[in-house]
Amino acid sequence: MESTGVTVERILSQAEIDELLSAFDNGQIDAFIHSETGGRTAPVHQVPRNVSRIELTRGQNYSKWRIANLDIVFNSFARYYSIGLSNHLQQGVTVRKGEIVSRFFEDFLVHLNDAGVLGVFSLDPLKGNGLFVFNKQLCFGLVEVLFGMSAAHKFLVLDREVTAIEANIVRSLMAEGCQVLNRAFSALDQLNSSITRVETNAKLLNILAPETEVIQVSFPVQAGALQGEILMVLPYYSLEPFKERLRDGGFQSSQGTKECNWAKQLEKEVECMEMNVSATWGELTLTIQEILSLRDGDIISFDYDEAAPIKIMAGAKPKFTAQPGLRNGKKVVRLVKKETMGEN
Repeated sequence: MESTGVTVERILSQAEIDELLSAFDNGQIDAFIHSETGGRTAPVHQVPRNVSRIELTRGQNYSKWRIANLDIVFNSFARYYSIGLSNHLQQGVTVRKGEIVSRFFEDFLVHLNDAGVLGVFSLDPLKGNGLFVFNKQLCFGLVEVLFGMSAAHKFLVLDREVTAIEANIVRSLMAEGCQVLNRAFSALDQLNSSITRVETNAKLLNILAPETEVIQVSFPVQAGALQGEILMVLPYYSLEPFKERLRDGGFQSSQGTKECNWAKQLEKEVECMEMNVSATWGELTLTIQEILSLRDGDIISFDYDEAAPIKIMAGAKPKFTAQPGLRNGKKVVRLVKKETMGEN
């Protein structure tokens, strides 16, 4: 009778497994793994294993997701906020877009240092709330500037917390930031964000669950000698509705249309501008003394050929070469050639 070549392995019972483990613990069984060739390999506890860490309480895509082209919105925010703060403070203010990172709200609070004023703002009609964080150096400096101090002076960072009065003063600047944020998002949706409350203690912030994924954007601020930083924190689920549109280039197309319309408008305005056009028959160089000695009735002779072409000047640049002549008793010119150097 031929063998089928099938090997049947017997499954150990629970009692046999317990007996085997007991013998292993008592040293009755060798702890080495026996190979098929009869040799002995390394002990069981020394066999290397590849272990994959699985975080059960947090998503596996943490710090890996990204919303394409979202930095365009933050670039617009920085540009508009520079103008808004400059008008508000009557000082030149520069706001730049800094680092954009993704993290959990709990991690943000743990690593939050040097916070002066924290402003919570709504994102209506989007879900959730956002957060502005002005660091202490910026808060104290802005209060001084609002009360008349020049931004060119050196600013001191006081070793204390920001008071409630100072926080309310900074609140007006945060409200300006909400208006700027609405404008920056106008190509995507009509936001109506506004400051709902301000805090000086980060421990009192409970606007988001600890495991909520947020986008943290830093904006370095400089106004003369004053330097500081603004942090903007937005929950990811609030921005998720824009993810597909941003990835498909909808925002960029909108921005491109606006820039195109603006360029056309400038082109039309330039065409309506007035410019001096002159025909130069000749040039003469005189000294200061000769000019001062001129009197009424003096005749100044120019050494030039009346039949020679002349230059037609558009502003300070030569634009055409022309032939002079007379028509109906008046001097006229006939354009004969365009100057290449005047095309600009």
